[in-house]
Amino acid sequence: MSAFKTLSAKAAAQLDKELMSTGAFSIDQLMELAGLAVAKAIYKQYPPPQKPTSPLQKILVLVGPGNNGGDGLVAARHLKTWGAYEPVIYYPKKSTKSDLINRLVKQLQDLNIMEISTLDEIKSLLSKKGEVGVILDAIFGFSFKPPIREPFKDVIDYLSQNHESLPPVFSVDIPSGWDVDEGPTDIDIKASALISLTAPKPCAERFVKSGPNKIHYLGGRFISPSIAEKYAIEDVLDKYTGDELITKL
Repeated sequence: MSAFKTLSAKAAAQLDKELMSTGAFSIDQLMELAGLAVAKAIYKQYPPPQKPTSPLQKILVLVGPGNNGGDGLVAARHLKTWGAYEPVIYYPKKSTKSDLINRLVKQLQDLNIMEISTLDEIKSLLSKKGEVGVILDAIFGFSFKPPIREPFKDVIDYLSQNHESLPPVFSVDIPSGWDVDEGPTDIDIKASALISLTAPKPCAERFVKSGPNKIHYLGGRFISPSIAEKYAIEDVLDKYTGDELITKL
């Protein structure tokens, strides 16, 4: 991690705004590309069974109220259409004002993807040994600031307290509950894998040092060399080769 630079929460927010102004990207494009990168990283790290007769494992997708949650919804759609996993969506705090999010939800409904809304349903699902292969943590992104509020506090507490008996957690941009710049607070969901989008955030350095065998991907290959130079993250672009949308760091 020390070999390249990171983006602070403030710089990441500024970069996103610039991509949607002078960069001429729409939020739909950015979310689709980010969610696709998340799905590809999960597929690469936790590939589906090779035997066509094997039943698909479920992936529990924990969806937050912001753009990080939108990335999770996009990832769930791709994993479903690829036949990689059977997604189960936990989305207790839906956005009622975002047409984009409403369309993403409709797309999942059209694929008959199961949705749950309570911690008890999460516990019931995870109690069935081997049924869930991965937990996708798309609750909070780089704009999160502690404290953790309901309805997500109980879920994050549950993951934190029971991580040793749960499937691996794959976090989008930051492990939910962490401060984007400072790292873990008093709650740590002990994510096994992390995908940094656009560029790693400062807490990614703490993540890779927080335990053995931590897995770190980079995704979101859509920034121009001029923007990368402006934010001093040119080396991020160099991490990709060929037609890669993701790369393992």
